[in-house]
Amino acid sequence: MPFRTFLFVTLIGFFSPFPLAAQDSENPGNESRVLDDDIRSAQLYLQGAPLTLPILELKAGNGTLILAFDHLGDDLKDYIYTFVHCNSDWKPSDLTDNEYIDGFTEDRITTIDNSFNTLHPYTHYSIGLPNRNMRWAKSGNYLLKVFDNDDDRRLVLVRRFCVVEPVWRVDAKFVSPVAVSKLKTHHEIDFTVLHRGMRIPNPQNDVKAFVLQNGRWDNAIGPVRPYSTREDQLVFDYQDKIVFPAGKEWRFFDMRTFEYRGERVKTINQRYDYYEVTLETDKDRSNSNLVFKGDLNGRFSIENTNYNQTRLQCDYAKVLFSISQNQPKDDDDVYVFGELTDWQLKPEYKMEYSPEAKAYYCESPLLKQGYYNYEYLVVNRDTHQIDEDGFEGNTFETSNLYTILVYFRTFGDRYDRLMSAVSIDSKDRQ
Repeated sequence: MPFRTFLFVTLIGFFSPFPLAAQDSENPGNESRVLDDDIRSAQLYLQGAPLTLPILELKAGNGTLILAFDHLGDDLKDYIYTFVHCNSDWKPSDLTDNEYIDGFTEDRITTIDNSFNTLHPYTHYSIGLPNRNMRWAKSGNYLLKVFDNDDDRRLVLVRRFCVVEPVWRVDAKFVSPVAVSKLKTHHEIDFTVLHRGMRIPNPQNDVKAFVLQNGRWDNAIGPVRPYSTREDQLVFDYQDKIVFPAGKEWRFFDMRTFEYRGERVKTINQRYDYYEVTLETDKDRSNSNLVFKGDLNGRFSIENTNYNQTRLQCDYAKVLFSISQNQPKDDDDVYVFGELTDWQLKPEYKMEYSPEAKAYYCESPLLKQGYYNYEYLVVNRDTHQIDEDGFEGNTFETSNLYTILVYFRTFGDRYDRLMSAVSIDSKDRQ
């Protein structure tokens, strides 16, 4: 395309009368979500570290944050992205886009690669943030939104990330749960915020914290206000409040190659345009002892262990999950759950019960070659409450990553500043 034509088309996109940030009716909770069935394997992470949480500093260098995803099929899509500043509750802040974006308020995804030598063709898209066209100017919570410019600017992908101005320090520790019933099954956290003498007129109103388990927002605890203050410290020393069920080490399967069976893989069958992978049948482990094996804290890693092959040669497979159960649970539904489901209870991951096999089973949508963590969630059909024990159980020896985010907003401010973000691992507790 001639440069003048490209420039004209680009400017038409930039000055379109349909603002991108306003098109959020399909995702009112502003969750990380995929809204197009043909988009798969979406990940948002720090450059060079695909398993990291999307939390980075205000003055991060170009390309520190990477968004990567696939679009199934041969079509070349015209994707446009922007980001939206939010308060700590993930509702858009009162800032205008020009106040929190330095540069263009939207841009095109131009790093595009085609898969090759795969049964199922796909196109791989990626962007690095910040970049010379766009960077953030304020700390806080952000939504990275991707729109399909070929389909009336339809919202197709949303990912959350956090930008921190590391001004405050957080000292956190694990303590024994106060409730005796939780001593062997839960993790409780106390922490202190050192604000380095910064003036905070009303700490109980101006400061709030959220605590995440393994980077998840679906079960985050917060907002939590300071319990007490002393000198330049804000103390979050509650009893039986910042407490999480510890869970168990995540189940896993190794699908990094289709040439032989990886761990937990029972069979591999090749179809016309995808593979079929059957996992070994799982068992209820709610009453079993913990067997420690390092995990990905519920995440997945796209990898290819075939000799001399790249990630663009990673193929896709439908995966059959199953867990043995003598009788169906009359009042409950069972779901496969993890980052592979966007931390959501998705209908396509709801399991069916087979009386003949005496097991629950579910065939997943297409999953990309790699190493995956997952678990099974048991959910009451009427109340939608999750059974904390379910098929997994809880034990305090489990290794989980906990992230503490501390926000500040005083009288007259128009947004929540993110002043500190720190992570601690329960395996390091004393």
